[in-house]
Amino acid sequence: MASRDTPEPSESASHRRERAAIAAQACQTCRNRKSKCDEQRPKCGLCRRLNVECSYREPMPTKKDKTMVHILDTLTRLENKFDNMSISNAANSSSGSDFVSGMHHSSSQSSGKRTHERETGSGHDLPTEIRQSYQHLTAPHKVILWPSIYLHLINSGIHAGADLQHILQEGTQWLIKQEMIKHPDPLPSDSGLPSYRMGAAEDGYSTRTAFPTLTIQLVHEYTDAYFNTFNVLYPMLNHDAFLNDTVARLMRDGYADGDAGAVLALMVFALGQCAKEGVFGKPISIIEGVPSGYRGGTVERPPGIEIFNEARRRLGFVMTLCSLENVQILLLQATYLEATGRHLDFWRSTVAASMACQVLVRCKPLDWATQEGDMIKRAYWACILSEDLYHLDLDLPQTGIHTLEDEVPLPYFQESQDQSTGGRGLDERSYFQYHFLAMIALRRLITRIHSTIHESSTTSPECSDDYGGPPVPVITEMARQLDSWRSLLPRQLQWNDSDMLDFPPLNPQNRRPNEPLFSPDQGPVPIGHVHNLDIVTAQLRTRFYYARFMMFRPFVYKALHFPELMTAEDANCCALAIQSACLWPLSMAPPKNKKRLVPHHFTWTQNFMGILLILRMTREEGVLKQICEGRVPDGDLEMTASLMMEWIRDVRQVDGIAEWSWGILEGLFVGS
Repeated sequence: MASRDTPEPSESASHRRERAAIAAQACQTCRNRKSKCDEQRPKCGLCRRLNVECSYREPMPTKKDKTMVHILDTLTRLENKFDNMSISNAANSSSGSDFVSGMHHSSSQSSGKRTHERETGSGHDLPTEIRQSYQHLTAPHKVILWPSIYLHLINSGIHAGADLQHILQEGTQWLIKQEMIKHPDPLPSDSGLPSYRMGAAEDGYSTRTAFPTLTIQLVHEYTDAYFNTFNVLYPMLNHDAFLNDTVARLMRDGYADGDAGAVLALMVFALGQCAKEGVFGKPISIIEGVPSGYRGGTVERPPGIEIFNEARRRLGFVMTLCSLENVQILLLQATYLEATGRHLDFWRSTVAASMACQVLVRCKPLDWATQEGDMIKRAYWACILSEDLYHLDLDLPQTGIHTLEDEVPLPYFQESQDQSTGGRGLDERSYFQYHFLAMIALRRLITRIHSTIHESSTTSPECSDDYGGPPVPVITEMARQLDSWRSLLPRQLQWNDSDMLDFPPLNPQNRRPNEPLFSPDQGPVPIGHVHNLDIVTAQLRTRFYYARFMMFRPFVYKALHFPELMTAEDANCCALAIQSACLWPLSMAPPKNKKRLVPHHFTWTQNFMGILLILRMTREEGVLKQICEGRVPDGDLEMTASLMMEWIRDVRQVDGIAEWSWGILEGLFVGS
């Protein structure tokens, strides 16, 4: 203790720390020559003067970085397990459990027996056109054509039920057309920011522009709003580099045509204004006394539209560049379009970003250990996360970017890159980095669930034609992998089913606020959690329950259509599917009250439609109703239906498929 109080060792220690920090960042040439390195990339000043190769070695992880190294190793091991997982149905499995035995029994029935079972389970023989159209629907929409649900909708006399014939003929494409009809025109372009040209007359024609209303105070305000919301979910940009390099230059030199940095900054500012007003702005409408979850602006003139128009007016000059900035710009544009309810425009912009990102990865020499390499990794995984969801839920074509996932490492989030303002500590900052990495790992499993259970040509777990029952060994293994994913998450991200609505344990003492983070209603006062904590947490947890629901959903189909084949274990799995569909955090407050900040909320609407139809059948079908009794609380079923109906009623203002879905669901739930 005494030695720490003496000044000499203190100065020495301080000196050693400074030398270590310099050595850790210096290039190899400067390290060998023991010279101070200016750390410029790709070549530092000394290497340029000497005309020699300049190489940086990746810094060794510090004590604070070890948790990140651990999560990267854990996610790699988990993804390797996914790769090695057998996807065969393994009909000759020697498990011996009642569950598997029951499935062996069902798979050994004669063709004539299966026909009788279909008639017994649904009350009618299955129309041929349903079997043919069923394969052209994505997993969320297939529920519409489940025989028991299809017949229930036809017999209910709902006006929108007549459209089921269109779905039979065209599949998911007909639903996409409803979105195209909803938004036939692009966002309005007749607004922008007041501006004036910069540059002296003798310089000739100048495209450099200044925006007097976009003050430095607003710039910082919108920048902080963006980095505390959208960039937390998909960390595509670096806060300090953006402010110190891009913004500082634009404030000095103006916004010029052909300047990718200018377009990128304007996109950030537009998203910042959208984020700010999306939480605290005025609701776009009030429906039956309930304020809309879309806040700020209007349906056609969302918040930030003036700044966004300035960005897209300049986008044409840089859209063909093969650069990281180009990918980032397209992803930012996609984010804004999704926040404003332009879902297909979001998809088109994401596709453009994915194509540009593929060019970078395939054709440009990359050093993944550099700052640019790490930012490309972030952009790549942001592209693939967005593209996957729209492919799975709407069958929109993929660009092929997913074929590179084994070549692109996970981002490392070097601490020197991710310092941010506002006093955010390392542990708190790491929480959001872990979230992004965890979503990447979960995405792999969700893709497998769709491909092996809902899209496989070898199994028919949700099709009465040649019904073979749920692929039990596959579902059992995937359920184990999903539980492993949750148990291997860092402590800050972990939760149990019993505390799924609570705050995450961010502080080392594991103490949480007394009130829950999510609840059906949190009053009229907008709640803006720091760093988007509520939406980040809701997205991760809801994706988990979505995966578990989709995994066990075939047992719901079996209960509805082949109830006499249900075993006790089947009933438990069916109940688990229903439980997994209840009380999703994203459908609750605060997220439901700031939908502009919820990522990919279009895909959630697709799944809410199918879940609501299943919940309706828990009231109608005897076996399914009996399974839920005692296993799923009635209050959870009613609250889930209420929350999802409220969501679709709100989203239908900007969403064509939600508008059509409301025509179906209103007759089933409202007043019933």
